[in-house]
Amino acid sequence: MKPLHIALIIALIATVAFVLYWVFFAPTESIVLRYGGQYYPGEFLLKGYPELWEEFGLNVEHILFSSGAENNEALISGRIDINCGADSKTIALFNAMPGEVIIIGTIQRGDRYATVVRADSNYTSWDDLIGKRVATRFGTGAEGVLRKFYARTYSPKLGRNYQWEDFEYVNLKVEDMIAALQAGQIEAFTAWEPTPAIAEAMGVGRILRTYGDIALVPVSIHTTKEFAYSHRDLIVRFLAAHLKKYELIKNDPHKAAELAAAAAKEMGIDVSPQAFEIVFRRINFSIDFDESVINAIYETAEFLYDQGKIDKIPQLEYDKSFLEEAKRLVYGEG
Repeated sequence: MKPLHIALIIALIATVAFVLYWVFFAPTESIVLRYGGQYYPGEFLLKGYPELWEEFGLNVEHILFSSGAENNEALISGRIDINCGADSKTIALFNAMPGEVIIIGTIQRGDRYATVVRADSNYTSWDDLIGKRVATRFGTGAEGVLRKFYARTYSPKLGRNYQWEDFEYVNLKVEDMIAALQAGQIEAFTAWEPTPAIAEAMGVGRILRTYGDIALVPVSIHTTKEFAYSHRDLIVRFLAAHLKKYELIKNDPHKAAELAAAAAKEMGIDVSPQAFEIVFRRINFSIDFDESVINAIYETAEFLYDQGKIDKIPQLEYDKSFLEEAKRLVYGEG
């Protein structure tokens, strides 16, 4: 064999060895996915069960924001890559970043809001609360859901639909509502989960009504188009982890509740496993979404526009192809 041929073979072997080393042995830089969550039940489960991320090879910086406004600002400023937010925050995000963001999933919907009365009270409907001192957190989705309910609901006692002014409203933080109800300072409060479930688990409160029939109030997952289409595989694996989270909630709500409660406790938040299990059984935590979810967001936008809360109704954009790939990854469909 000629020396030139030998040299070429050696060079080829060296090149192959170099490639194999970097593919199989050399350390690779792990992309940190910055996810902005909120104090939602499913988010506590993710905190308490990081194996959901690890199963799909994800390195996630999971930040919980105390408000959807902060969460949106973090995505707008580029401090996070993906966030989640309820319908009103989805609307605000699309108005702030028109043409730049998309919806890629939905993490909860349905009976997310509830009106709670004292467990030993004899109240059975909103008619019984007319003229009474009741509470919610002004400017939140809870107020929006209540206003929708009043606008659409006939009161036999009043002979017309309910109005906000039919009740003596108090603006309370959710963390103060249960104590105020127990002390008799208010007769009822309306809030989002898990506060109603906590009141139930403590034996303080009883659900007067939930509002899934009035508004789905979906919590959607958003990201920028730039990030989504340049990190497709990362997005697919992220959604796959959420699919597995949903399966755990659906198939073993007791275990999911134990994990979520342990995570909350580590963060200094006292929510019992019993409360989390009530929530996991009450709310729809499916990540899948369809036109009914998108239409529910538009319905909220129209309501807010009619109320003068927003200046325009945004054009919502979404892409289900990421979720379809995630389903194939998890379930082997297609």
